[in-house]
Amino acid sequence: MEYFKNIRVAIFLLPLAFFLYSCSSGEYDIEQYKVDYVEKTVKKDTLGKIDTSKITDQFKPGKYAYVVQIGAFTEKSNYERFFAKAKEILGNDVYSVYLDNLYKIRIGKFTDNRTALNLLEKVKSLGYYDAFVITTKQ
Repeated sequence: MEYFKNIRVAIFLLPLAFFLYSCSSGEYDIEQYKVDYVEKTVKKDTLGKIDTSKITDQFKPGKYAYVVQIGAFTEKSNYERFFAKAKEILGNDVYSVYLDNLYKIRIGKFTDNRTALNLLEKVKSLGYYDAFVITTKQ
């Protein structure tokens, strides 16, 4: 009987000893590293002022308009359904153009980008989450 008691103790102590030995291995030692710190400095712009007299007519203000695009479709039936619903929600300011084999549904035409961005916020709040502002030639 004493023999079985010793075996039970050995069976209990053997896994415990293995566990304690494995936990004390050097595998989990912490290593410290020194990291060199380099302070960044900001330098002034060396370009200076831009001479606007050399800007060609095509890049002068007033040649472009900002438009909010709310959808683009290849299928005419999908476009017609979306366009009708957009007119119902957003009013008669909604219009469409056909470019690059797409029916594009847009609203607004502004010379000021801020006004277009304000309209974009309003349009997104009405559920047109994929809407975005584009720049078009006038």
